[in-house]
Amino acid sequence: MILSIAVSSTVIADAPLPVGDILQASPGEWELVPEFSDEFNGDTINSQKWNTNTEDWGTWSWEPENASQNNGSLHLQMVQQTHQRGNQKLDYKSGIARTHKTITYGYFEARVKGCSRFPGASPAFWLHSKGPQNRYQAKDGETVTYSEIDVIELQQSEYDALTKQHHGVNHIDCNLHTQLLKNGAKVWIRPNTNPAMCKNEFVAPWDPRDDYHIYAVENTEDWVVWYIDGKEIGRKPNLYWHLPMHVTFSLGLRYPFEGYQNGNRVPVHEKTTNDGFPTAMSVDYVRVWQNRAAKQSESKINQPQTDKPRIAKPSTAMKPAKNQSSTDTTKADFVAMEKAKWEKEGWPWNQAKVESNFDEMDTNQDGIASGLERQAWFEKKRTSLKNDSANER
Repeated sequence: MILSIAVSSTVIADAPLPVGDILQASPGEWELVPEFSDEFNGDTINSQKWNTNTEDWGTWSWEPENASQNNGSLHLQMVQQTHQRGNQKLDYKSGIARTHKTITYGYFEARVKGCSRFPGASPAFWLHSKGPQNRYQAKDGETVTYSEIDVIELQQSEYDALTKQHHGVNHIDCNLHTQLLKNGAKVWIRPNTNPAMCKNEFVAPWDPRDDYHIYAVENTEDWVVWYIDGKEIGRKPNLYWHLPMHVTFSLGLRYPFEGYQNGNRVPVHEKTTNDGFPTAMSVDYVRVWQNRAAKQSESKINQPQTDKPRIAKPSTAMKPAKNQSSTDTTKADFVAMEKAKWEKEGWPWNQAKVESNFDEMDTNQDGIASGLERQAWFEKKRTSLKNDSANER
């Protein structure tokens, strides 16, 4: 009997349960999903699980040196560092950690502490899809090309058109974003344009910079439900958030260091300052669970029904190779993505160079550059450039 109790206690200790009301609100045998969970113990980030060298976006420049792990937490920092990306001058660099694998349904929980700088930097815990092969035919007939669930965006300091003021540091955003394909064009559905569908706000009675708090979301076939410190704070009907998504943490640039011009994010150079930088968000842990209902829903995503598939099949040109994950890239897709990037940056196009880069990435020569292969290649190039620069000095 004593042995039985000891074994039971060990099992419970090794497999933590979700915090708070979710166990009553959505009962079932919740099982931890190790591929998307991390206690962030040890001195190095698990590169087999996390990509810290993702593609840059807008005013946000992600650099792997701004992601670190120590004292039992993941730390993502932002630094003031003026740099050039193509023909655009930018002023800040920061850190990101995104899972290589994707998941759709379950309960996603993280213990997060905000960053010291406010306003200007926004800690975020979010799920998002990626890749042209992702298509989803919703129940209402719409074709979904992108799904994003923001578990939290802290310290955004968004402008409130009603009060004519920017939100305070304790204003927490828990939002949805999606893209629909209409008449051959992608149309954004966002919190500001479709608040009833996408927008949730929570004004905390505490400052997220002062301590860790537990932020979570449950994604099911029918609902997206947000929790803070174990209590439900918002929910939306799940219309378009059924694509495979990456679990992501990031520290993003915000007002007053970026603004909008013609709908695009642009740097506000005159506001650039070193005051308050570097600054960092911290993540004590992330844990993802699935119960029976979530597993059954996930199975539908991976193996759609034959009578009326809910996942729209990609075209032959975009169809992933056998066993290809959402982070894998074929040569044709890689060339197309790079061409679009080069054109945007104003660089003279060199297809032979791009194809050569792909061949270097594809170390196992299977015709696919995996997320890990691309990350290793970019890190090798980055190290080579740093060494060359040091030798020149």
